[in-house]
Amino acid sequence: MTQRTHLGWLGPMIVVIGAAVAGAGVWYMVHARPKPGAVIDEMTITGGNVVVRAEASGGDRSFLELHVGDAVKWQALIPHYAGSRGRSGIAWSDRTVTVRVERHGRAEVFAFAIHNAAKLGSLRLAPEHEPTATEPQGPITLTDHERSYELVGGPTWHQLIAIDLKTGDGLWKRELGPGPIASGHVDGGIIYLEQTGVTRRIAASSGHDVN
Repeated sequence: MTQRTHLGWLGPMIVVIGAAVAGAGVWYMVHARPKPGAVIDEMTITGGNVVVRAEASGGDRSFLELHVGDAVKWQALIPHYAGSRGRSGIAWSDRTVTVRVERHGRAEVFAFAIHNAAKLGSLRLAPEHEPTATEPQGPITLTDHERSYELVGGPTWHQLIAIDLKTGDGLWKRELGPGPIASGHVDGGIIYLEQTGVTRRIAASSGHDVN
């Protein structure tokens, strides 16, 4: 069954942490000025590259950066990045970049404005199932650059949540059941998920099954 839920960045399910920072858009935790370390993920987007770095000296936080050519246009400090190379937690549109993070047993999505890294807000995923942890396999974030499709789950449950990248509205939330999601991609308006050996086809616009 498909559930329709409003998850806008400014809606009642949004947890806004901190303030949007103008200019360079750098966001620092209280009294901390950590340094970026090794690159842990990278993705080419229109007009540049989004790079995620680990925190140097073994810290648990991460850095999100936008590179344009050889220059770092902006940098933002985020909680621990949930993705990795080959298992992206990044989605983007022409105005927004989102990133999956995890902290204190919660799965969250942080959103930033592409042009200056102003923090637009954050969204907790599946709070009714907390504490949650990133699954050891399968996709984390899928995107068609209009929407982000976030996968979160545990031993007995899995959810797929669609978020409009331009408005931050949650278009729908879909319960997928206990089977682990092995792989997934979006093509032609359809989300393809491999779950327990079966290919599931879900309409990207509505969350309904496609036969």
